[in-house]
Amino acid sequence: MQVIDVIDNFLPEYQFKQLQSVILSNDFSWYWNDNIIVSKPKTYQFTHGIYIFDSNIRLVSKYYSLFDFAQQKLGVGRLDKIKINLNPRTFFHRKGGYHVDMLEDGKHEKTAVLYLNNNNGWTEFKKGGKVKSVANRMVIFDSNLEHQGVTCTDEKRRVIVNFNYDL
Repeated sequence: MQVIDVIDNFLPEYQFKQLQSVILSNDFSWYWNDNIIVSKPKTYQFTHGIYIFDSNIRLVSKYYSLFDFAQQKLGVGRLDKIKINLNPRTFFHRKGGYHVDMLEDGKHEKTAVLYLNNNNGWTEFKKGGKVKSVANRMVIFDSNLEHQGVTCTDEKRRVIVNFNYDL
């Protein structure tokens, strides 16, 4: 059975506010991505890779240390990726497309999503259920669980941090 854990107030308030002040600032760098997933070409988002490690890429952002406590609290044994996604507001809710967060070699086992702002978007799971975007909420699930992000219509942007790791 697939388990989805939802934890509100995941980070201590001062740490969460620090994350928000950096990531939601006008000075934070965002990078255009033509698709959210390859099989859904009319989708797009902005991203910032914090840490990516696989057979082809190793990237470490200068913001990596901001995520130390979150990794400790998640019990990360081996980290594969931390990536921040920004989806601009849309007129109607738009679904990003179902996918799983596994690397090509299938090496990691957990996905965690930290919501950085309140909005009316959500994460939807193919086998049922959705998790609303609430600031400082963390949802943790098995990486092979199909899910998709859904844009917001009430705020300028929906911003999440995606962690892929092993325990």
